[in-house]
Amino acid sequence: MNKPIYVFSGFLDSGKTRAIKETLYNPRFNEGEASLIICFEQGDIEYDEKFLRITNSEVIYLDSINDLTIDKQKQIEKDYNFERIFIELNGMEDDNVLYNNGFIENWELAQTLTTIDASKFSLYLTNMRQFMYNHVINAEVVILNRADGVDKRYLRNNLKSINQYIELIFEDKDGNVTNKIEDELFDLSKDLDISDIDYGLWFMDAIDNPEKYDHKNITIKAKYAGEIREYDNVLIMGRKAMVCCANDITDIALPCIGMHAKDIDKNSYYKISGQARCIENEEGMKVCAINVKNFEKAEAPKDELVNFN
Repeated sequence: MNKPIYVFSGFLDSGKTRAIKETLYNPRFNEGEASLIICFEQGDIEYDEKFLRITNSEVIYLDSINDLTIDKQKQIEKDYNFERIFIELNGMEDDNVLYNNGFIENWELAQTLTTIDASKFSLYLTNMRQFMYNHVINAEVVILNRADGVDKRYLRNNLKSINQYIELIFEDKDGNVTNKIEDELFDLSKDLDISDIDYGLWFMDAIDNPEKYDHKNITIKAKYAGEIREYDNVLIMGRKAMVCCANDITDIALPCIGMHAKDIDKNSYYKISGQARCIENEEGMKVCAINVKNFEKAEAPKDELVNFN
């Protein structure tokens, strides 16, 4: 049976050890399985004996990421009895070494997480940009703790510029998950120009809260997705998204009022500008539509399938 590996990266005192301990303390994750923690860095929080006993865990400390060779992994496999592995990396080493070296046959990478002290993000970005890049480019999830009072748009845009596919989790100083990023992502005090990366996040928010965007000037990039038979001046325009698997592709699109099928190439993308309106559809549900002022052909998004992060 393959043994899953959970990798935690981030700078010293960014919350890696705490995140691992909280994960193993969580009864929904830990039902008594034997866990091995491989640690390359010791911060203020320790893996104390009580924690190890309660969570059925063991910990070993290595000096450098370079020490976790294939031969070392084989030796660990012989010396310890465990069902899964947690790796806590040193924030000042290159994460890529771990992935380039690879793992033995029955060790399988399950998830990569990076923890960041949001209050020090600007400092990291200015002085340790390459290390920050290495942590984020390899991550699936980034946990931004101590995010009280920070500009979440600034954090999100910088991190997404490194890795657009990461999931972002914001926590306050007490470890509680704070408000959703979409509450601060779109600045409604000015006209909205929705980027290709943000389309999925904006669309889902517009579906849930169409009143929020009523009468807002907005620009999106979209292509033909359909028509409404009763109206020759309304096109359904949007993009495609993979909902759960490669075989489950769907349109996420909205009515664009003032566009005619004869005026567009149905295989091309268009930059569409107009005023968002909250309207009722035939079922009496409120939906977001766009009263189109102008549209022009545009380049296809780099990734045509929408990402919802």
